[in-house]
Amino acid sequence: MSKFGETIRQLREAQNLGLRETATMVGISPAYLSRIERGKEHPPKPEVIKALAKGLAADPDVLFRLCPSTDPDVVTLLKERPKVLELVRLVMVQELSDEQLGKIEHFIKRDILRETSSDTILTVSE
Repeated sequence: MSKFGETIRQLREAQNLGLRETATMVGISPAYLSRIERGKEHPPKPEVIKALAKGLAADPDVLFRLCPSTDPDVVTLLKERPKVLELVRLVMVQELSDEQLGKIEHFIKRDILRETSSDTILTVSE
C-alpha cells in the first residue's frame, strides 16, 4: 500500500465513510478509489487529489506532498524554470544530506533573498 493510498484510507475510515460513498462524493468509481488506497494505481490527477482533500476534510498540500510528482505548482515550476530542474537533479546526484540541504536553504534565505529585497527601492510620488 502506498503512503498516499494509506492516508486516504485512514482519512476515510476516520470519518466513517464507506468506499462507495467517498468515491461518489469525489466523482470517481469505487474500484478506482480502492486501487488508489491499495497502491495499485499511480497517484491520481491533481483534480482528484483536490476533490479527495475536500471530501475528506484534509489539507490538499499534505496529500500533494505524499505524491509530489502530481503537485501542479511543482510541475508548472519545473516546466517554466529549467534551472530549478537542474538544481533538483544536482541534489539527487550529489546525494546531499539534510544538513547540507539546510545550509543551502539558509544561504538562499540569508544571501540571495536579502539581495533581492534590498535591490527593491520604493519611491513615493507626489
